Amino acid sequence: MLPDLLVASKSDEASRSMLDYILEKEAFTQSESDKIMEHGNFILAVFDERHLYLDNIEKFLSDNRVEAKGVIFLSRHSSKADIKSITVHPTGNFSGALLGGKPGTLTLSYPVAMSASLRYLKENFSGDNFEITFEATHHGPLLNMMNYYIEIGTTEKQWEDREALEVVRGAIFDREDRKYETFVGIGGGHYMPKITEYFLKNNINLGHMIPKYALDSITEDMILQAVEKTPGCKGFIMDKKGTKAQARDLLKKISDERELEIVTI
Repeated sequence: MLPDLLVASKSDEASRSMLDYILEKEAFTQSESDKIMEHGNFILAVFDERHLYLDNIEKFLSDNRVEAKGVIFLSRHSSKADIKSITVHPTGNFSGALLGGKPGTLTLSYPVAMSASLRYLKENFSGDNFEITFEATHHGPLLNMMNYYIEIGTTEKQWEDREALEVVRGAIFDREDRKYETFVGIGGGHYMPKITEYFLKNNINLGHMIPKYALDSITEDMILQAVEKTPGCKGFIMDKKGTKAQARDLLKKISDERELEIVTI
């Protein structure tokens, strides 16, 4: 089985903190390449630049003669409201590309691993007043490998919280990947509240997630991208109140043509 690649960024304070904690707790050793460390079914690479712009991950792996199944980015989470949180999310842009990636382009989501990480976080963290949730698909980098972000937010106090760091470590190394039916989530706010709640109560995996704010200009092509870049996608989990009528019509058209399921919540 191919390993997962963990990516840390020296330009991201939370990423550095997560990296230091993981290296303290997990027995990584140098691989044949001086740019990659390895441990069990994981490899690890550290970059100077922010993850958002690491469009060269595949070339980096090829240059170092290693392969990986998927990529997990260790990152800080930003919130205007300064909410304490631990989140996971897929990558890509539904319209513009203000934070890396390419406009109107999604990357391959990693439903089995990302969903397993969120389950672990929810089941094992008892930290004070942290919100644990999915986020909608957003930002770069642009790559052709399955990937997701795991983030701690939003200040240095949270980035250095040992309990938060431990549960993130566990959500990566001790997660239990389950081959449940996989869906694209659509509708609701950026943190996909109803979809996160439904996910936690049901045996499913989630890939790309399309929030309400992206639906003003959503196209059939973008919805199809979300389906095609969610491996094993069976259909949609739709927050009906959080999904505009135009998008509901597109969903029905696509589902009828592709024989996909729509689960309305």
